[in-house]
Amino acid sequence: MAYQGNTAYQLDYSQNTWEVPVGRGLSLHEGGGIDAQVRRQTSSMTGLVRLVVAATIALALLGVCRVALTVRTVSALQDLSEIESNVSQALDTRTELQVERSVLSATDRIQRIATENYGMVYASEVDTINIQTSATPQGEASADAAQSAEEADALAPVA
Repeated sequence: MAYQGNTAYQLDYSQNTWEVPVGRGLSLHEGGGIDAQVRRQTSSMTGLVRLVVAATIALALLGVCRVALTVRTVSALQDLSEIESNVSQALDTRTELQVERSVLSATDRIQRIATENYGMVYASEVDTINIQTSATPQGEASADAAQSAEEADALAPVA
């Protein structure tokens, strides 16, 4: 079977012969643009779906950031509360130690312990002994020697 051009033959069942179709020209029939409208609606729907998905992801990320910020804030507040508690305890301990120091260092208490427990009494007479040491010969007196002699006199025990 051989093809003869680009026209199709019409098969007539009543005749066994092939007839060449009447030569009609091709005509263009424009549709109502339904296919293009469907594509535009579909593309606008996919754009809308993409927009909804993007907004959902953005809100989820914003929620995660908010939760992370809240967790950090709560942990910072707990640390601050613990530090304030430690400072309060330290201040209480300091106050107690100051009271104890003032009680222990009271002159009346020290005098009472010295007289009752150790039998100490105030001295009625004070004897002072000065010992002169000469580091330089008699004729040569220097300022350093005089100053060291004064310091030795000041540090000498009083008995």
